[in-house]
Amino acid sequence: MPLSRRAAVPALVGLALTFVAGCTSTAPTTASSTQSGPASRPATAAAPGPAPTTAATPTLHVTPLPVTLPTTVSRLVALPAGDRILLLGGLDSGRTTTAAILSVAPSAGTVTTVGHLAQATHDAGGAVLGGRAVVIGGGVSASTSAVQTVPLSGGSASISGHLPQARSDDAVASDSTTAYVVGGYTGSTPLPEILATTDGVSFHVVAHLALTVRYPAVVVVGSTLWVFGGEHQGIAIDAIQRVDLTTGTASVAGHLPTPLAHAAATVLQGEILVIGGTDGRTRQRTIDRFDPATVTMAAAGALPAPESDMAVAVLADGAYVVGGEIADVGGTITALSTITRLSVSP
Repeated sequence: MPLSRRAAVPALVGLALTFVAGCTSTAPTTASSTQSGPASRPATAAAPGPAPTTAATPTLHVTPLPVTLPTTVSRLVALPAGDRILLLGGLDSGRTTTAAILSVAPSAGTVTTVGHLAQATHDAGGAVLGGRAVVIGGGVSASTSAVQTVPLSGGSASISGHLPQARSDDAVASDSTTAYVVGGYTGSTPLPEILATTDGVSFHVVAHLALTVRYPAVVVVGSTLWVFGGEHQGIAIDAIQRVDLTTGTASVAGHLPTPLAHAAATVLQGEILVIGGTDGRTRQRTIDRFDPATVTMAAAGALPAPESDMAVAVLADGAYVVGGEIADVGGTITALSTITRLSVSP
């Protein structure tokens, strides 16, 4: 997490905006609204696994929505709230850390400012716990230990608890009851401890990473936590870490096709997807499908543009990729205001 950004004044509560029709100029004009997979994208595993299943591979559909956010945003938290997406914090169009909380209704094409965080933050993790949105860590000019909660309907957030240490650049994966805080650093020291919480108030260590990472992509499936890439000692890595949450053991189980950090991961109708990111030099547009049985990846589709630092939230009709960062020709970082829906069909 860069340590030079300032906090923005919280946005006004209750301001309703309608999405503007059409895609922003960051989306390629020649891109199709639907892209299908899989395509060949080999990855190497640490050891042979079971033979791949012969069942038909679902098709991934990538659909840029004809709507945009009122401002560009990246490094934010996105959480499901019924048929809406709650967007919390992040970096806005001025590369300023924001406290804004937005409610996005993709089906209606509207976005509403519904509250603000107790303190502005970016590079945080988030989860839905006990019917509330929980924002974990992050920071502005320094990492924070604060845990903030807000009703899913919106409103002013409150600080509900604190992490054992300040932590930013972390990722959070959650199941129906528990959120797991993975990776990140204090602002100077990488953190190997994987923390678990059921309420956003108390945290306990469940495992330690095999490799410390900032900006990883993570998912939890059953009793296994998967950690894809991230930055280790400031360098993007290709490690796929497997964490057994029952035993607390962690290992490098395989490798991505390329080093990858600042990506996102999600589970969509049983499919584990790793989305975008950067190899340390170039942002990626590939959406990969991960097979946990063989610890391998296969290309499933592509984003409208190469990007990193996006947020993803899963609703009933698909996974929504919101915002993110791209690099202009001159290397200047530009954020996005776009929303893209990912859906799968047999």
